[in-house]
Amino acid sequence: MLIGAGVGLAALLGVGWHYADGLVHVRPVRRPVFPTWVRGQRRDRDGSTHVTLTLNPTTLRPGVMRLEWDVPDGQGGRKVVYGELGPILSQTSGGVTRALRWGQAPLRAGQAVRASTIGSGDPTLRGLPHLDVTVSGEHGPLPSWLIPGRQAGVAPTLADAAGTDWVIVTHGYGGLRQDALRILPTFRRLGLSSLTITYRNAEGAPRTPEKVHRLSAEEWQDLEQAVQYALEHGARRVLLFGFSMGGSITLAFLRYSHLAPLVSGVMLDSPALEWRSLITHHAYRYKVPLPDLLSRFVAWLTVIKSKQDFDAVDHLSVMDTFHTPMLLFHGSIDNTVPIAQVESFARARPDIVEYHRFEGAQHVRPWNIDPEAYEAAVEGFIKRVLKDPPTSASSLPSTQLKEKQNA
Repeated sequence: MLIGAGVGLAALLGVGWHYADGLVHVRPVRRPVFPTWVRGQRRDRDGSTHVTLTLNPTTLRPGVMRLEWDVPDGQGGRKVVYGELGPILSQTSGGVTRALRWGQAPLRAGQAVRASTIGSGDPTLRGLPHLDVTVSGEHGPLPSWLIPGRQAGVAPTLADAAGTDWVIVTHGYGGLRQDALRILPTFRRLGLSSLTITYRNAEGAPRTPEKVHRLSAEEWQDLEQAVQYALEHGARRVLLFGFSMGGSITLAFLRYSHLAPLVSGVMLDSPALEWRSLITHHAYRYKVPLPDLLSRFVAWLTVIKSKQDFDAVDHLSVMDTFHTPMLLFHGSIDNTVPIAQVESFARARPDIVEYHRFEGAQHVRPWNIDPEAYEAAVEGFIKRVLKDPPTSASSLPSTQLKEKQNA
């Protein structure tokens, strides 16, 4: 009996340690790129082109999908071109068929392509001239993309962003800046400058000495540095946009930063709002034994391993304290952050939250289900929250701004 209990305890400790380590330990981002080929294409009588691709986990995802492929550059080399396919029209053992929405070059049967439902490349390859800038972080410089809201010369400059409204975009846990490429063109079209940032322990960013994620309990300080960067470079007003844990980082910023009053509005896509219940959710999702007991054990071990403060990142428990207007997107089949968590927040704060549920959308992929509706919601929200005269950094006398930031 005692031996059996000891073995069971050792097994629980081992499993719990494994999951706690996986939750907080920093690892390189490795996104699989599945081999994909064009099986065939046809042009219908209405002029639309249907493309059939090989079956793999990416091509089977719902909603809009981006493609990239290589073509001759006319100078003896190769260059990357892009295209976009619509939702799945049909699926057989021979492949999955989608409508071609647009493409920068013709596709052909047998063409090798790279498919993604999130993003790849950089803004320039998407027709968005940008600056590679760094934001000063506590643990070192944070690589970021700056796309000015206007461009006076041939190449973008920092001066092009001065005097414009800025949106600062934060990717999620295990995410990349490329995740923002779907929405960055909308910000540019509206005349906003966008700053897409990294944060401590993210891919390409400095590591902390402990090399552990704090699930927004500390990462928000890097977002604060990004807001400060925007203000120092002439941002008129500031908006925030966060994907997944980037949403959690955004809410932590609103809770803890002295710069929070200077933010005009926030946009959240599939945000993580409370982490202890997420651990339990994933224990059930992956069918681990004793899921309730194990999830509590994992949370306890996480506190030991990373000194994680779960109360500091429980944004649901303080949802009555937020005052900033919010635009919230979430997918109905999100297996990473269950929709019930997000909808409880939306129901509790209809006074500040504009909520859009996207049926059939997976985690951080509401845009893919209906890009036009998503972008229209973003545009409407931005126009609504920025309709008043500037009340943030550039409209305050320098002495008043300094007093407000130091309050």
